[in-house]
Amino acid sequence: MKRLLILLLIFLTACSPAATPTPASFFNLTTVPATPGLDPAPEQTQSEALPVVTESSPQIKEEAGELYFFYQPRQQGQSIQLVKVSGTCVIDANCPPLEVIPVPFAFNFTINALSWSPDGKYAAFSYSDQPNGTPTKLWLFDAASKTWTSLAQFAYIDPPFWSPDGSWIAFRTQDGLGGEEVYVVRPNGSELKSVSAALPVEGRPYIMDGWYSDDIIMRSALSGSVYLLRAANGQVLPMFESMAARTQFIASPDAGFFVYDDYDANTQSHTLKVTEPGGAAAVTISNFTGGSVYPIVWSPDSNLIAFNYYGSFANGTPTAEVYVVSRTGENPSLVYKGTTVGRLLFSPNGKYLLVEETTSISGGHLFIVNLATLEQKILQAPGLSTEYDWYAPSWRP
Repeated sequence: MKRLLILLLIFLTACSPAATPTPASFFNLTTVPATPGLDPAPEQTQSEALPVVTESSPQIKEEAGELYFFYQPRQQGQSIQLVKVSGTCVIDANCPPLEVIPVPFAFNFTINALSWSPDGKYAAFSYSDQPNGTPTKLWLFDAASKTWTSLAQFAYIDPPFWSPDGSWIAFRTQDGLGGEEVYVVRPNGSELKSVSAALPVEGRPYIMDGWYSDDIIMRSALSGSVYLLRAANGQVLPMFESMAARTQFIASPDAGFFVYDDYDANTQSHTLKVTEPGGAAAVTISNFTGGSVYPIVWSPDSNLIAFNYYGSFANGTPTAEVYVVSRTGENPSLVYKGTTVGRLLFSPNGKYLLVEETTSISGGHLFIVNLATLEQKILQAPGLSTEYDWYAPSWRP
């Protein structure tokens, strides 16, 4: 399995947001809700590191969760495994040992991270149990019983997304001949249905950027236009037009804001912006010239944004810089420097940031940043060996 392919496909996966009260749907809004106190912040560029959260309390095990990731041996003849460690290992290496999770299929193809339900009881995962890689099945993993259930089967299934209330799983399918559809299904496997018929044909193919309340965020890969797709009935609402240069469009967990990278191809400038639903009151929180910005993630409380900036390649080697900034552009912090960053994850309590470094000096590993002190260290746990590559992490709340 090629690590490069894994890195290129990781961008399709996203973490499930922490459970929050479900707001009113954008379809039902007659006016765009204003958010007091969202004032434009000055443009930000690379800055020195500053703490971005309050110092952690002594209750270090509070809201620790669990880290799931894939464990790839470097020796021939050994198999990739799905493993987990307790979230307490993030703070204290004196924690329970690494645990291997039983899976009813071999890992022979590109692997994406598990997608967790908001309550952390289940994970959705798309993977083929066939030797030729098709069809793909949508699996539901029960974390308590460690069982796997197949919910759907299509030629190819992209990584799935949970709705904020955990009542739906949305996923995009491909038939291998250029056709695509968007489906939703209940976690118990009922009400499987296609909801994408009303999406404009001229905008295909579409990219799924996640959920906004009861609606799926779909972005045209051709025009860049963004649509909300109602899971219940397939109704389509145009949200933003002419956004071809925006590489990601991500709703905050509380559905109050969107963050995106507004790229100008003429000047090669990246302007990271936060906007309210409907595009009002856009605030610039950071900007860069050249390179690329990926990935971008929200903290569980919707107050912080973490993102990775790839600078210019020096002697063919990429440079990655991870920043954390408030949604109003305040207190920008450079929290990590590396080579190739695949995923960023906030801890369930928002006090730590996990960085997936795919090509560190010792291989692909996971690093932890304490956002109160900006101390960073490699993940440690009994039985966890740096002789393996670790990748595609997900944080179970």
